[in-house]
Amino acid sequence: MNGPSWPNGCHICEVEIDPETGVIDIVSYVSANDVGRVVNPMIVRGQLDGGALQGIGQALGEQVIYDHSSGQLITASLMDYTMPRADGIRDFVHVLDESTPCRNNPLGVKGVGELGTIGATPAVVNAVVDALARAGRGDRASHMQMPLTPEKVWQALHDAKAQQGMIIAEAGE
Repeated sequence: MNGPSWPNGCHICEVEIDPETGVIDIVSYVSANDVGRVVNPMIVRGQLDGGALQGIGQALGEQVIYDHSSGQLITASLMDYTMPRADGIRDFVHVLDESTPCRNNPLGVKGVGELGTIGATPAVVNAVVDALARAGRGDRASHMQMPLTPEKVWQALHDAKAQQGMIIAEAGE
């Protein structure tokens, strides 16, 4: 009965991007989670919600920035450092799968504290990259780096429009 246990999950995120601002709206977030036996569903869902929101924050906004010339921390307060907020998502849907209890403890429970965080970040980044690729910016989307701020996303879309304009102008000449 010794040793670690690992939960497993699949996280899926659907986003919409405002092409005028680059703002990302999370339309839907769903996860299926192998969590072992659930003793208190409210606590497990709270852990998954909190972890997913933290992962979304990492993907879309959290960034420590230093001044290049002085080394001074620029994002030194919550006025400058983007934190995830509860109003950044409409609702999470978490499906809890209890069909495979943990065999390393008598309760059959698995830890879920990191499960939401680990699944959220790549799910959100992949959703944004997919949206940019569908907008004709697959070349730019594959080089995006976190955090995927509205400025970065707008720039990726703006560059696409500028390049399309140049291509049209070149084709017309």
